[in-house]
Amino acid sequence: MATLTATDLGSSVDELVACLARLCTADVPELAGDEQAHLLRVLARAESSLAAVRLRVLAAADRGRTAQRAGAASTGQWAATLTQADAAVTHREVGLARSLERLPATRAALSDGDVSAAHAAAISQALDQLPPVVTASQRAQVEDALVAKARELAPQTLRRMARRAVEAIEPDPAIVDACEDALVHDAEAAARARSRLTFHDNQDGTVTGCFTVPVLQGHLLRKVIETMTAPRRGRLGASTAQTGPSQGPRTDWDHARGLAFCELLEHLPTDHLHPRTAATLVVTVRDDVLRGALATAGLDTGEVISSAEVRRLACGAGILPAVLGGRSVPLDLGRHRRLFSDHQRIGIGLTHTTCAADGCERPFAWCELHHRRPWAGLGRTDLADAVPLCHFHHQRIHDTGFLHVQLPDGSVRFRRRT
Repeated sequence: MATLTATDLGSSVDELVACLARLCTADVPELAGDEQAHLLRVLARAESSLAAVRLRVLAAADRGRTAQRAGAASTGQWAATLTQADAAVTHREVGLARSLERLPATRAALSDGDVSAAHAAAISQALDQLPPVVTASQRAQVEDALVAKARELAPQTLRRMARRAVEAIEPDPAIVDACEDALVHDAEAAARARSRLTFHDNQDGTVTGCFTVPVLQGHLLRKVIETMTAPRRGRLGASTAQTGPSQGPRTDWDHARGLAFCELLEHLPTDHLHPRTAATLVVTVRDDVLRGALATAGLDTGEVISSAEVRRLACGAGILPAVLGGRSVPLDLGRHRRLFSDHQRIGIGLTHTTCAADGCERPFAWCELHHRRPWAGLGRTDLADAVPLCHFHHQRIHDTGFLHVQLPDGSVRFRRRT
């Protein structure tokens, strides 16, 4: 990396500002779709490279104790004051800047624009969570593997996969499972310690509340509320509070969820409260984990929970097994039924947490199951033929016959109705 003098650095920054001024004042021409995609990718790389420079400046200021000489309590506070930014944000940036000084591969990838600052933060966190017995050379191996994945994955996906980062140096899958399980268990314990519920009477006929709960209980509540507020539920006998007014489309989803929450509270079984879990939140878990093995289990919302949490749930909730082969509720109904069953819906929910349309994040609870080959065209009511689609994309595929569908393995296919 070349070393610039203060004059050279100042000149380079002036050139950058002038270039940005020209871009900001110029009209964006009409571009073809592939040209727009290329431009967005180039701009994203430029943003990442610029973030790398900003972090290097923060690291240098932190090393040189610039903030203390300026009378600030910390580098984060000093940077927040200078840039009119939130102190919490700049404190996190300073922490990342310090970490990158020890992560040469991540720092280089960020400078080259191959990964974003969010990717870099996920990599730093994953490396901090490695077991103490990991050597420096092994940490470098893990970092290289994470950087390679970061080039292909979104930060959120990378954070989930990083829980198994030790697999880059550990060939035994049981040990990798145990390491991931330990990380998730520690996160669950920390989440329980942060759990809070507060109420405030607004003196205007309303009460405002604020809660923080672990991800498992949060997804239980979210799944119930999303099922109650899913579009088109009115045809299944839902109340007005769940479906909203019938004269037009609902746009205030926060209000709709608030009404659904009110209805949920009114129907809590307070006369016979018991520890059983009322909502159907499907847990995918190996049988050996229930018997004591250390490995995480997956929720049908896309999150994971620790083996200890699974066994705790098994004590107080009915177990809904996802059986591969053998006797079970029939999941493939062929031509005998036109509509998919509730059990089939649960089965599809094991592989899809959102609408299957590429890029759509509407929750699975809102989706309708679409026949990939239409029933009228001799399609079958089987799991392999079911695609969960929100109302918009369900209507779109019937109107146009075309849709990009995101498959469970991460691939995208272009489907045409036959």
